[in-house]
Amino acid sequence: MIFQVKNNYEVFVKKFLMYLSRNGYSEETIVGYSKDLAKFNQHLIDTYGSQVTVLDITKEDILDYQDALTRNGYAKNSIARHISTIKSFSKYLFNEVGCGDDPGSKVKTPKVYTPLTTVLTEEQMKQLIETAKNYSPFYHVLISFLYYTGSRISPVITLLKEHVYLNEKKVYFPKIKGGKDLYLPLHDQLVNLLEQHIYSYRKESRYVFPSPKFLDKPISAADVRFHLKKIQKAAGIQVKITPHLIRHCTATHLTLKGADQRYLAAILGHSDLRSTMRYQHLNVDNLRDTLSTLD
Repeated sequence: MIFQVKNNYEVFVKKFLMYLSRNGYSEETIVGYSKDLAKFNQHLIDTYGSQVTVLDITKEDILDYQDALTRNGYAKNSIARHISTIKSFSKYLFNEVGCGDDPGSKVKTPKVYTPLTTVLTEEQMKQLIETAKNYSPFYHVLISFLYYTGSRISPVITLLKEHVYLNEKKVYFPKIKGGKDLYLPLHDQLVNLLEQHIYSYRKESRYVFPSPKFLDKPISAADVRFHLKKIQKAAGIQVKITPHLIRHCTATHLTLKGADQRYLAAILGHSDLRSTMRYQHLNVDNLRDTLSTLD
């Protein structure tokens, strides 16, 4: 393959990542795309023995890469994510830049069944929050916020104080997954916690959850995961706890309490109800009376 600067793969990856940033994708998502595309690039270099251009990539290259991931023991979920990343990049090149003929559109993303994650019971969740209270007031507020809003970690850690309206008991997320914005009501449990936290913890920072090292930066997701692990251990909970697991806990607990799935979709920021309906089976007993009317 002939190396052409104007169609250089790495140059267009950088442009793609900037495009994602402009369209409101989270930093974690962009970092993940970057790693996936770098790995695909290395596969192409190893395969052809030289740099490649975006015009050189074919459907067969993508399928060969999928086979290589399988041979190397990657999990099905991981393979599906890699292929989805490449398809998104290919679509960007075709629609936004006018490069090539979108070979990614000719490849199907491997279908993977994703069962619901094992979540904490309400009692365990209360124990986690109580343990966090003893561990650190900061993490008590942060974990409570994650649970009582059902939010993803990225919009929470980048939340600005100016977007918290305590008098109106609501919070505004200008960027959630997919570049949308979202208003959510604040649970009564959160209002007092946030009021004390915002006006006492590093009050000079514009972030609700600032970095412990840098006043003008938010705390990192890695820091949150590290401390969650320590709080989990102190609470004596065996389930591995992540910010996303707490989000699943919110969705599961609300479903078991009979929450309307349309409202749950709005809380979770799902634009497609199918993402939310996966929780419906948890409340199957509510359907029993209806089905029992059959002769």
